[in-house]
Amino acid sequence: MPPEMQVKLLRVIQEKEVLRLGATAPTKVDIRVVAATNRDVAQAVADQILRQDLYFRLNVVALHIAPLAQRPDDIPLLAQHLLHKFALQMGQPVSVIAPDALERVQAYAFPGNVRELENIIERGVAISVGDTLGLEQLPPHLRSGELAVFRKKNGRIPTLDEQERDYIRWVLDAVGGHQTLAAQALGINRSSLWRKLKPKNPDDNPAPD
Repeated sequence: MPPEMQVKLLRVIQEKEVLRLGATAPTKVDIRVVAATNRDVAQAVADQILRQDLYFRLNVVALHIAPLAQRPDDIPLLAQHLLHKFALQMGQPVSVIAPDALERVQAYAFPGNVRELENIIERGVAISVGDTLGLEQLPPHLRSGELAVFRKKNGRIPTLDEQERDYIRWVLDAVGGHQTLAAQALGINRSSLWRKLKPKNPDDNPAPD
């Protein structure tokens, strides 16, 4: 959110009123704000991306939710909930996830967190032909059961940015280089995928498909 918009949001929260477009007098509002982020908020404040006063105003009750990879026991319940949701939306008869497919999903690291799980289940429901989502409905990189291997580079531990880029390239290889499918598997949009892959040397930029 641009800084000027942050000022306006802070005013709404603090004064509990908004000035509608074209209005001459403010309107009182009674709201509760629930904000969520996967960013390091303290660092965003230090980098002046997030206004400190807005952060303090929002940070009344803070809840930390661990990444999905750290909560494998939550995956079956979330997956079943998403299965039911997408089955209803698509009019599909899918009602259960095969044990071997669920086992493969639970063993996955989920760099895209819950959004990636949602994309995996949505894809599986869309291509299912019976009442069961099985291994054959999982993305190729999950069906194969392949695991990414972390190695030192030139004797040093690679940075998180380097590891992320390597993983994204691995996913791209798993889906045949199709950037749209890779973005769906990662739980991000194509623009974000392209930015993450964009090298420091502009001449090496991969063109979006």
